Amino acid sequence: MSIATTIFKAIDVLFDHPQNKRRKNYYKDVDFIVEKDISYHDDEACRLDTYFVKNDVGRYPVMFYIHGGGFVAGDKHHRRAVSEWFAAQGYFVVNVNYGLCPEYKFPAPLQHLIHALNWIKNNAEKYNLDLDKIVIAGDSAGAYYSTAVISVVNHKEIQEKIGVTTDIAFKGALLNCGIYDIGTALGGKLPLNMGAVILKDFADIDVKDIDTYEYLDLCTTVELVNEKFPPTFITYAEKDIFCKGQSERLMAKLEENGVYHEEYHSTSFASNHCFCLNWKGKDATTNNGMVEKFLQRIIQD
Repeated sequence: MSIATTIFKAIDVLFDHPQNKRRKNYYKDVDFIVEKDISYHDDEACRLDTYFVKNDVGRYPVMFYIHGGGFVAGDKHHRRAVSEWFAAQGYFVVNVNYGLCPEYKFPAPLQHLIHALNWIKNNAEKYNLDLDKIVIAGDSAGAYYSTAVISVVNHKEIQEKIGVTTDIAFKGALLNCGIYDIGTALGGKLPLNMGAVILKDFADIDVKDIDTYEYLDLCTTVELVNEKFPPTFITYAEKDIFCKGQSERLMAKLEENGVYHEEYHSTSFASNHCFCLNWKGKDATTNNGMVEKFLQRIIQD
């Protein structure tokens, strides 16, 4: 197990309580319907959980959520509270696991996520889902994968390149403290040389070789943004210890392509990477309130 995997696994354990258990009683009167470990593809890594609240008012909008974990760790189990949060807002939540590096080298995790996306279409009638109202969301590495999935959706030539197809489109996107240029983010100075370690785990390449990497385009999803990118809410931390500067660059690209977007960012070091998942404090409370209003606007549009 690499040092990066050890660190990100420890983060999940340390932050499980503030991210999940401290919010446990918030929805104590909500009757969530939860189905766990649904297989969406013929690989053990390909499992998803669904969360929703029974309603009689029509089809459910869908929240397709991708957990983070530095590409090498993480699990849908650690996104229980955020899944309930979206479900309480009326969404049918698909909280998805995918193959983790280094066992699964890129682009296998991305292929898994496209299979999970197609699972939504294949089960739309069973769960009464509105395929015209799908929002994609993710935190950290999950935010990167969200932009990669959007890139696959928006660029048919990429579907051919990685050998998966989908005709799903997105109504919106929520991106929380993501990486959108892997070479820049992991090629910089990170503690314990973690960037180089993660890149090796992710793609089996050294930092010096990224410019000749077969999937360089998908490592730089910020450059794949076009006018078809969905309306987006971006959360970031100015002093992010992992992804500093990444969201600002993405926002500039969205602006260049005329894509509607909103943002909230923290300026305090204490409100750092993926701060909004911890729920408490001014930054988390403000950000999450803005996200709820953003979702209401784009779904009603």
